[in-house]
Amino acid sequence: MKRITAILLTTVLMMTLLTGCGKNRLLYSKAKLENYVEVGEYLGIVVDTNSDEYADYYNEIFSLDIEDYGLYKEVNEGTVADGDIVNLDYEGKLDGVAFEGGTATGADLEIGSGTFIDDFEEELIGVAVGETKDVTATFPDPYTNNPDLAGKEAIFTCKINYIKKAMTEEEAYSEMDFDTAEDYIADINERAVKTYILDTVCEAAKFTDYPAEDSEKLCDAIFEFYVDAYKTSYDVDLEELLVANGSSVDEYKSQISSQMVPSMMETNMVMYYILDAEGLELLESTVESQDVEQEVIAESYAVQDIVLEYLYDNAEIK
Repeated sequence: MKRITAILLTTVLMMTLLTGCGKNRLLYSKAKLENYVEVGEYLGIVVDTNSDEYADYYNEIFSLDIEDYGLYKEVNEGTVADGDIVNLDYEGKLDGVAFEGGTATGADLEIGSGTFIDDFEEELIGVAVGETKDVTATFPDPYTNNPDLAGKEAIFTCKINYIKKAMTEEEAYSEMDFDTAEDYIADINERAVKTYILDTVCEAAKFTDYPAEDSEKLCDAIFEFYVDAYKTSYDVDLEELLVANGSSVDEYKSQISSQMVPSMMETNMVMYYILDAEGLELLESTVESQDVEQEVIAESYAVQDIVLEYLYDNAEIK
């Protein structure tokens, strides 16, 4: 499980080559990877699908599906417990007067997450669905979100609309466009096995250095990914946002370079190495088939698909 998060993020941001279509390679076009990385055995990886370690991989993949695709069901009975995700309406008041930002309808809250101010979530434990309760909570001091509320006690009138429970595979398969639960479980298993294989191969690799030019290219690509993401999701210019918050593009790229690039470079280098060593072909049509607008990310999906499919086909799955 040590590299699952990095691997899943790398699936989106990893830079890859494009061969068989006349296009130039985007990364490692000059560097010889054998001078930078020693890759161990990657064929015949043994995967014990009955082990506790593998169960963690399976559960992680399914949990990501639940979160990413909203695989929850509404439960309209029972009482709130620690760890539950509840849907609620609330209105906060100070001295009997509603205050700005203290009211919401149909809000989701995970009990025990610490999302809301102290005591708020704990006081909802045991409240029945459909019930209304006044919750007394004190804002922290200092309170940077709204200094005017710092240290003040507020009363929140809360109504629990329903509890959100994660679906089981048997309940979720149709939401994921599978014909049967067995088909969906098989798909989760395949993704879990591929992630396990990639973790195993990457963790066994030994790196001596990273090609400087390619590290810089990857850093720039990640930055552009976030520029596009902020614009698409929030209609915000990231560069302007950085300046407004006392930062800069250079500082942001420096953080990317130190915090994200190393692990992604390592995964990239292993993936490129295997692609080259095995003579796997990446056609332009494969890239174009990916449901991604950005060419670099589409390439990353395509390479990830091809290499992992190859490793999966050559693994020993028990």
